[in-house]
Formats: sequence, C-alpha cells, structure tokens
Amino acid sequence: MLKTMIKIKSSIKNNDTRRLFANIIGSFGVKGLSLFIGLFTTPTYIRYFNNNEILGVWFTILSVLAWILNCDMGIGNGLRNKLVGALQSDDRDEGRKYVSSAYIFLFSISLIIIVVIALISQFVNWNKVFNIDVSVLDEDTLRNALTILLMSIILQFVLRLITSILYALQRAFVPSLLNLLTNVIMLAYASVAIGIGHNGSIVTMAIAYLIAVNGPLIITTFIVFGISNKEIAPSLKFVKKEYAMSTLRIGGVFLWIQLMSMVLNSTNSYFVTLFVGNEATVEFNIYNKIFTLIGTFVTLATTPIWSAVTKAQVEKNYRWMYNLFKRFLFIALLAICAEFFLIIPLQFIFDIWLGANTIPVDYGIATLFALYGSVMIWSGSITCFVNGLGELKLQSIFLTIGAIIDVALTYILTQATNSYAAIVAANICAFIPYLAVQTIWLIRYMRNATRCE
Repeated sequence: MLKTMIKIKSSIKNNDTRRLFANIIGSFGVKGLSLFIGLFTTPTYIRYFNNNEILGVWFTILSVLAWILNCDMGIGNGLRNKLVGALQSDDRDEGRKYVSSAYIFLFSISLIIIVVIALISQFVNWNKVFNIDVSVLDEDTLRNALTILLMSIILQFVLRLITSILYALQRAFVPSLLNLLTNVIMLAYASVAIGIGHNGSIVTMAIAYLIAVNGPLIITTFIVFGISNKEIAPSLKFVKKEYAMSTLRIGGVFLWIQLMSMVLNSTNSYFVTLFVGNEATVEFNIYNKIFTLIGTFVTLATTPIWSAVTKAQVEKNYRWMYNLFKRFLFIALLAICAEFFLIIPLQFIFDIWLGANTIPVDYGIATLFALYGSVMIWSGSITCFVNGLGELKLQSIFLTIGAIIDVALTYILTQATNSYAAIVAANICAFIPYLAVQTIWLIRYMRNATRCE
C-alpha cells in the first residue's frame, strides 16, 4: 500500500513537472517569436513618426497607461489563485462563481473609471503633463489620441481577466500568443502606413493599438468560454457578493503590490520625459528594450511557475517546489551573466537593429542597464514563488519602501545630473532592500516546508 501511494505521488509530481515544462517551452517559442517581431517595432516607429519628440510621447503614454492597467483592484491575480484551488478540488460551480463575480465586479469598476476619466480629461492640459510643446503636437490631437488609448485600456480591464483564467488552467503560453498577435498587428499597420505615405498620425496609431490589443482578447474569451471551458463561463446566476469579496481580499494585497511595482517598474519612461525630456525617452527605450530582453525570457518561465506553485502548495508538494526553486535560481544567475555579456556586441546590435538611426554606445550607461536588467531578473525569479504561495506581507512592505526610495532618489539625482542614467540608478537602489529580505525569507520558508513534508 505504501509503495502504491509513493508511486501515485511520484506520478503526480512528474505530471506537474511535465505540464510546467510544456508551458515554459510553449511560452518560450511563442514569446521568442513575439520578441523577434517586437524588435522591429522600435525602428519602424522611428520611421513612422519621423519626430523623436512625438515618438517619446508615444512611448511615455503607453508606459503611463500600463499604470492604469495595473489598477484592476488586484482582481486578476486574486481570481488566478482562487480558481486554481477550485479546479484542484474539481468544484466547477465554485470556480464559475469566482469567474462570474470577478467579471461583474470589474465591469462595474470599469464603468465608473470611464465616466471619471471622460470628465477629468476635458480639463487637463495634456501637453504640460507630457512635456511637449503645442507647436510639435497640438492639444486636440493629443487629447483625441489619449481618449482612444484610455478607452482601449478600460476595455482591457475586463477582457484581460481571460489571461488570469488561462494561467489558472495551466495554459500559460496562450497569453504570450496574444502578445505575439498584438505585435504583429502593430508592426503590420505601421509598415503599411509608411509604405502608402499615411504615417505620422498619433491618432490612427492609437486606433491601431486599440484593435491590436483588444481584438485577440475578445476572440480568446469566446473560444475559452464558448468551446473548451463552458462549465466555468461567467453567468449572472453565479454572481455572488461573498465570492467577489473573497477574490478582492487577496486581490487587495495584490493591488497594493501592483501599485508599488508600478512606481518601481512603469514610471521610468515618464520620469525621463518629466525630468530630462521627450527626446531622451527614445534613447532610454532603446537601451531598455535590449537589456530587458533576457529578463523577458526569464519572465516567460516565471509565468507558469506562479500557478504551478499554488497547485503544489494545495497538494503539499513542497519538496518538488523547493527543487524547482533551486533550479530556477541557477537559471536566473546564468541570465544575469548574459546581461553583462550583452555589453560586448552592443554597438553591433544597435547598428544592425536601428540601421541609419543607430546611436553610439555609452558603455557606462550600458553597464548600468545590465545591472538594472539583473535586478529585474532576480526580482521576477523570487516574486513568482512568493505570489504562488500567497505570502505577500514582506513583498508589500519592502516594495512600498522601494517606491518611496525610487521617487526621492530619482528627483535628487536628476536635478544633480539631468540624465536618464540617474533614473535607472535610483531604480536599482530602490529594489535592493526587497531583493535581499525576500530572498532570505523564501529560502528559509522552502527549507522549513520541505522538512515538514
């Protein structure tokens, strides 16, 4: 009997490993192609806008909109963790209640946000907000582009819930596929517009973005709920206040973490625009895109790990989890080494990638970005395990401390240097307390849980 139980447990762990490995490989394949396509978007955007100030505004707007997208009350992440538990218990009705309640709650929040933004937008001088003169980009054009992009983001509030459900269903490669489709559509639009001489409009680029981002999400939602997972499809009959509140309780902590992460991860482009200038935003994004490339590949692996860790915790497979943790940290260390190795051929990469629009490499700034990329890799590597375990206290505390450090140091250093390198340096310093404390805690947790298994 004991041998039989050991075999069953071993089989479960092997199946978990195979499923996780399949998701990682699928994500790598799809996302790798997406990144390859994405690399062409920067030089294509440069040719599309033909004005680095307007391009800088475009990059900054997308960065700012990412802040708003993170403010989904933490519902997506809360649903992801709750749904994994319901599916592991094979309670489809409970899963449907969580899904239905999350959709209705987030839909209601989105309606409120749309009204508030529509009213506020009419009284804001967006040219001052994005630090661009009306002679370069007039007020009406900028306001129209922002309105379209804001509507796009509000749609994503609700539609993006499908990605949390896909993660819970252990289908982590599908969100990467959606990102690939978005990149292909945006690249195709910009290339065609350049070819027929209708490039330069930020408004039509905003319309293309709305379609490129939300179209794939709509199609995927219909496929998931209409074909393969009808038993958890949202329905008004299954909306329950207590399920929405349950998702919101864990989601509330995730929301705070998202907000603090937003300050740390998503404000850099805006800070460059605000303190240094829009033209500097373009050069910042060139370095940033290259040195976050390796980290993006690591993130691909962390995405399915989150739900796999939640599943392992429910099943108390802590030894499997700890072995996975050790292997992943080794991968993270290799990726960090690759960040610094990337500095060597960087000028060659810029020349091939940007062509006539290439820039000379500043190796001091390149080293700083390699360090920044390393910080992002390590942060993603430990955070996916912490989020999967639902142990969020330390993360919320030290990311809050980091956000305060980031804003304060950014202001002080940019005033002293007037360089976007100061913003990157401030970001690195802000992350260090979190990385040190959370890594030590996670290693101790894993060791103690393994001993008790």
